[in-house]
Amino acid sequence: MLAGWVTEKPDLSLKNRACQAALDIAKAVDQFNKSQSSNEDRLPTRIGLHSGELLLGAIGAMDHYEYGPLGDIVNTVQRIERLNKQLHTRILASEEVIDQLDGFLTRELGRFLLKGKIESISIYELVCRKEEANDQQRIKCMTFTEVLGLFRKGHWKEAEEAIERFQESIKRFGEDGPSLFFLDLCKKYINKPPREPWDGVVPIKEK
Repeated sequence: MLAGWVTEKPDLSLKNRACQAALDIAKAVDQFNKSQSSNEDRLPTRIGLHSGELLLGAIGAMDHYEYGPLGDIVNTVQRIERLNKQLHTRILASEEVIDQLDGFLTRELGRFLLKGKIESISIYELVCRKEEANDQQRIKCMTFTEVLGLFRKGHWKEAEEAIERFQESIKRFGEDGPSLFFLDLCKKYINKPPREPWDGVVPIKEK
C-alpha cells in the first residue's frame, strides 16, 4: 500500500506527520499481533519513507484507469520498504525525510545503492519518538554509529575490529538486524574486498 502527503512546496510538517503515522501503524500492528494466538494470523509489517518530487496522473488504457503518484520516487520508496526485509528492520526512511526532523530517535544505517538505481541513498531506521526512547535504545544507536564508521573506512585487512564490535553489540543488545547484516558483509569483504575506490556504498541486488 502506498500513502502520500502531497504539497506544492516542501513542508517539514508533512515529513513529521509521515513519521508519526509510520510509528502509529507499527504500534497498532504490534498490539494486533499480540492478540493473535497463532503466528499465521500475525501481520509482518514493513514501512518505507521517502520525500521528493512526484507526478500525479492516470495510467491505464480503454476503460480501466488508475489515478495516483508517478515517477522515480514511487519506485525508490518501494525499494526502501523492501530493504527492511534484508536488514530485519521495521521502518526505514531516506535522509530526505529525516533531514531537519528533531522529534525522533533515528539510527543511520549507511548508504545504499538500491536495485535498479544509479545514485546511492542514505538510509535511516526510524526507531521511536524521542520522548519514548529509553537509555538502551539511545546507547544502541550510538554504538552502531561508531562501528559503522569502522566499516566505512574500508580497511578490510584490519576489519577484525569492526567484526568484534558488531559481535559485542549483538551480545549486549540482542540480535539486531543491521548489525548482523554488516557483520556478514565485513566477513565477506575480508575474503573478497569490494572494488576500489571504496566509497562506503552498499549495493543491494535484490528488489
